[in-house]
Amino acid sequence: MIERTSALVLEDEPIVAFAVEDMLIDLGFDPVHVATTLDEAYRCLEKFTPGAAVLDVNIRGDRSYGVAEALVSRGVPFVFATGYGEAEHPEAFRGVSTLTKPYDQAQLNAALEAFL
Repeated sequence: MIERTSALVLEDEPIVAFAVEDMLIDLGFDPVHVATTLDEAYRCLEKFTPGAAVLDVNIRGDRSYGVAEALVSRGVPFVFATGYGEAEHPEAFRGVSTLTKPYDQAQLNAALEAFL
């Protein structure tokens, strides 16, 4: 089982972001930091290293792969969330679990547990 410590959520839709935050809290993550832009995510990573992360792929027309690279360099497990499936990921991230929106808490938990 992965360590249920802090988590980072990168999601540009506030309602979705808060729903994912609630799911992670219910799954035992604390604290959960929410970023709605790439810049916010990078600022969060300057202050702390999360135990896990959920990254929306498409953030206001940009991709979250730079944040994913920063997480990989720190050894932080993460999952992608997208409405587009896994086909769009660059080669380096094709093995990363991807949740297809909409997803529920059980699906999120299963994706996080796959870090084993």
